Amino acid sequence: MNVALAPARTATPRTNKIEARAGGLLGDCRRAFHAFSELDELAENLRILSLNAELAAGRAGDKGRAVRALTQYTRELVNRLAQIQSEMDALRGRTFAFSSTILLGLQHMTMFERAVDLVGGTGPGARVAERAFAAAMERMVDTLDGMAAAVSELSHRAHAVEEVVSQSDSIATNIAIEAAAAGIHEKEFRTVADTMRRYVDDLRLMIEEASDAVRRAADRGEALRRLGLDSLDELKGFRLTADV
Repeated sequence: MNVALAPARTATPRTNKIEARAGGLLGDCRRAFHAFSELDELAENLRILSLNAELAAGRAGDKGRAVRALTQYTRELVNRLAQIQSEMDALRGRTFAFSSTILLGLQHMTMFERAVDLVGGTGPGARVAERAFAAAMERMVDTLDGMAAAVSELSHRAHAVEEVVSQSDSIATNIAIEAAAAGIHEKEFRTVADTMRRYVDDLRLMIEEASDAVRRAADRGEALRRLGLDSLDELKGFRLTADV
């Protein structure tokens, strides 16, 4: 025998929670992407610096041999930054697409949940609305899984930038060491090393600005995914009660 759902749901408690947390998650993602907005410009500056350093190394002859090798490593890091930037651009598009899907799904779920409250009881209309809400919640959980995965990828990209920073700092140090033995070319090599360190510092500031937002986004993404799963489990419990 069918029995009424008890207690009856009020307004949209589950969708309200998801909407609030999704808004916070999107805000953190936006801050992280904004922090890396000048990554391509820094990569281009490093590329130009490596070309100038290679020219200086050529003028230094044998004393510039090690610096020439270091500039080649620098260009590899520049290529890595360009790749990370491209991946982040694609990730930004995916993240905002997931956000749009979440907002649209919330609108549908709100309508279905209100329909259940309006028709009330356990009649055919209520069961149809409840099933529609359940299907929308399942789609929402899939979307939240995708959003959490995108945030995890963002965290990996931020870590990749950290690795480039560490390697670039090491290259700058080695160029400074080579400058000490470069004779008349010392000043030119030191300028290269100092400029690279300045770019490295800019990258560090970028990471520091983004790291907190990325960490919060990762925490929010996982919490939001769990909320969706818990809501779906709760909904299944309601449906089992209704079908007893």
